[in-house]
Amino acid sequence: MAINKKEVLKISELSRLSIPDNKIDNFIENFSDIIEYIDLLSSADETDLVPEDSIEDYAIRDDSKIEKLQVEDVVKNSSKVENNFFAVTKVIDEE
Repeated sequence: MAINKKEVLKISELSRLSIPDNKIDNFIENFSDIIEYIDLLSSADETDLVPEDSIEDYAIRDDSKIEKLQVEDVVKNSSKVENNFFAVTKVIDEE
């Protein structure tokens, strides 16, 4: 796929990048190389690939209801509790 100056300027505008005029040719060359590299994916051999929807051995999350702990049970081993929260020493200074 050949990239031209018009496309580069459009990409530049859409991405809000300013490309200096003396760098456009270099950008065209680099961008063309990237596009060619990506196009290699179309030549990849897909014969041995298994479609995702045919994979049956995968984990399924159990959506069963779980028993939640009571607040008292959660904070019972803490040395400092304030308003049902763990109270800790402040470690970040405000500037």
